[in-house]
Amino acid sequence: MNDIVIYSATSLCAVYFMLTAILLFGLFRRSRSVNTPRVSVSVIVPARNEAANIDACLQALATQTYPDDLMEIIVVDDRSTDDTAARIDKWTRRLPNLSRASVTHQNCACPKKNALWQGIKHARGDIIFTTDADCRPGPNWIASTLPHFAPDVGMVIGHAPLLKNEKALSGLLSLQALIVSTLAAGSAGIGFPLTCSGRNMAYRRKAFEEVNGFNDIGHIIGGDDVLLMRQVAQKSAWKIRFNADVDAFVPSASHPDNLINRQVRYQSKTIHYGIPTLILALAVYIFHIILATLPILFWIDTELFYIVSSCLAIKIIADAVFLLSGGIQFKSLKLLLWFPVLEILIIPYIVIICALGTFSPFKWK
Repeated sequence: MNDIVIYSATSLCAVYFMLTAILLFGLFRRSRSVNTPRVSVSVIVPARNEAANIDACLQALATQTYPDDLMEIIVVDDRSTDDTAARIDKWTRRLPNLSRASVTHQNCACPKKNALWQGIKHARGDIIFTTDADCRPGPNWIASTLPHFAPDVGMVIGHAPLLKNEKALSGLLSLQALIVSTLAAGSAGIGFPLTCSGRNMAYRRKAFEEVNGFNDIGHIIGGDDVLLMRQVAQKSAWKIRFNADVDAFVPSASHPDNLINRQVRYQSKTIHYGIPTLILALAVYIFHIILATLPILFWIDTELFYIVSSCLAIKIIADAVFLLSGGIQFKSLKLLLWFPVLEILIIPYIVIICALGTFSPFKWK
């Protein structure tokens, strides 16, 4: 039995270290910008009960440096019960290229996919940009993203930092957003994109249509971003690039409310990633289960305790180097102050939350 545990722990530790090294290599393979012709752009913003946020979001979009005659903004009111629609309508009188669409029926199980698809049906642009109503894109968001659309690129993803606030765990959630972007940049850099954020993504309408939009993933709650990206990666010849330009960052406030449900929803998408990714995810999951046995091994088997402890130390070093590189890349080194807390919580998080995301039902919000 000891031999099995030792072999499993050391082998999975080696796999984890190798995966981290490969992703680190991909992180520094920056997407090169190219001279692209001026193209028409549609920005889709789904909004449900966002009266407190929509004004600031539209103000940010109104200041984009991309020419107004090539850009349209479509805010999709997803059956809001507050005065979101009224606030959008006020902006339509100020911005000629802004319009409001409304969700009238449910085609997808996921409300956000419904809203996005409704917006895309109204859109005229060749490139679709998506963000959320509580986001604040910088003025050069569109202008700095479009040059990454080389002729063979169908989707460009970017950094979506969460801003710290006075709420508890806000900094830890901001670090989680940094992890997502670092993983997204690293995996896209090696041509095997694993994750992204719908708060900052853009794709060719042609690529969206080639994978049948949300048709094949409409029954899944969530995944309007990651699962669509995986569809493009697996079912088309289009490449996916990560834009690490500072001008393309799209920040938003962190939301510690409904924390457990939100985290379970985030992890529920992994099961739909495809066999190769699931195999890697399972290896990482089993590795963390072995690490979770450390307190028990301390009392029952000294040899195993030292071996598994060594694996834990290697994992922490790999995590630290990876996130330090991400912190440098995305100008977020201060978030690494939360790294010790992350390493304490990450094992129970993966063992419990990932399992709940796979097997437990959850609400959209």
